[in-house]
This record gives sequence, structure tokens and C-alpha cells, in this order.
Amino acid sequence: MAGVEITNLTKQYLVAGEEFYALKDVSTVIPDGSFTVIVGRSGCGKTTLLRLLGNLEEKSAGRIRLGDGGSKAGGRRIGMVFQEHRLMPWLSVKENMAFSCTRQEQRDRTERLVAKYLRVLGLEKFQDAYPAQLSGGMAQRVALGRTLCYDPDIILMDEPFGALDYFTRQRLQREIVDLFLAQKKTIVFVTHDVTEAVYLGQKIIVMDAGEVVRELPVDLPYLRDPASPEFLAVQREILSSLRGDQT
Repeated sequence: MAGVEITNLTKQYLVAGEEFYALKDVSTVIPDGSFTVIVGRSGCGKTTLLRLLGNLEEKSAGRIRLGDGGSKAGGRRIGMVFQEHRLMPWLSVKENMAFSCTRQEQRDRTERLVAKYLRVLGLEKFQDAYPAQLSGGMAQRVALGRTLCYDPDIILMDEPFGALDYFTRQRLQREIVDLFLAQKKTIVFVTHDVTEAVYLGQKIIVMDAGEVVRELPVDLPYLRDPASPEFLAVQREILSSLRGDQT
């Protein structure tokens, strides 16, 4: 079953009186319970596509259809993790994580969810800390925990590790794979890092100039070795597509 079906999706802007297409006739299917990565250069339209999936912008044309046949407004729950953690500085770690579950009658369930993800994300010792007291990696863990406490069907991630150092980024990549394998939620992850795309994705959508130029399945078992010949072969295919090499 399709988690998301995208058909002829277009996003058009007027810039100084001229038409500019951030997306043009994008069509693809994101399988339910899959880890899909959208990769491409800066400005290729990948973040615009994610924002349209998250209902943060209005499309100019085309259709986004969820697996149940519904629309975003009345269909599945969608959570989003941004490149910046966007935590409320006046709330503690546990309060930030509980923020998406504000209904009074859900208090017991919220407390259980927050306790669960504090443990899963290694944040139990920092539950009473405030964002200014956290490292960048911990702050992104809290942002991810806030999204997971919302219990979405689909998680959209917009370069969430892009501002982190190499070692923290590697650790969080492993953690998001572990979470995916444990929960099998539909994840759509945007990055410009080809190595990250191959490490994470079961399916990779390569974008350039607002269009999908290639889709590649990645049939490598988790956890993946970036030095393996199979990993490097997929990496070369993506780079070849971005360069426009003919095969």
C-alpha cells in the first residue's frame, strides 16, 4: 500500500514578474512503512516537496494522496522534524516533548510516551534541562522525541542532522535507523548528503531543478557499511544522475 502517492505535483512562484517553478510535474509513490530519502543539490526542490507533504505550503497543481485515500486535512497524522530544533526555550526537555500532546484527557498517555522516548533517545538524565543547556545533538533528539510523542503515521525530516558535527551526525543516523526498524513508520528524509542518503534510505529519490531525475531502490541490509562495494556502487549511481551522465 502506498504511504503517499504524488501525481504531477507543481509549485510555481512569481519572482520579479517572472514564473519560477520550484517543482514541476513531480510524480512518485512513497511506500507505507518505508524509509524514503530525497537527495539533491541545494535549491533542487526537495524541501519544497517536503513542505507540501507537510501541508506547510499550497501546491500550484497536482495531487497528494495518502494511503487511506484521504487528504492531509482529514487523513493520516503527519509529524515534521526541521534542520533547526525549534524547541521552546522556556520549556524543559520533557515539557518540549509533551508539547504536541496537550489535551488534558491524554495526560497519562502523554506521560508514558514521554518517559518511553526519553529512555529510547538517551535523554532521561536531561529531562529537566532547558534547550540552552543542551548540545546540538541532544536538542535534535528532543525535537525528534517531540515528533514521536505526537505518534504520527508519517514523519517528514528536513536535513535534521545538517548542522551537526560529523560524529554526532553518525550517531543520530544510527539511532534513526534503529527507531525505524523498531516502529516501521513511514519516513521521508531530505538531505543533500549522498552518503547519508544511501546509509538511511530503502528508496532514494534524486531531484534536480524541481524534477525527479531518478528513483533507486537500495537493497542493502541495515546497518550499512559506507566502505562496502555495494554501498559505493549506489553512491556512484546517485552522483551519476546528478551529473546527468548518460548510461
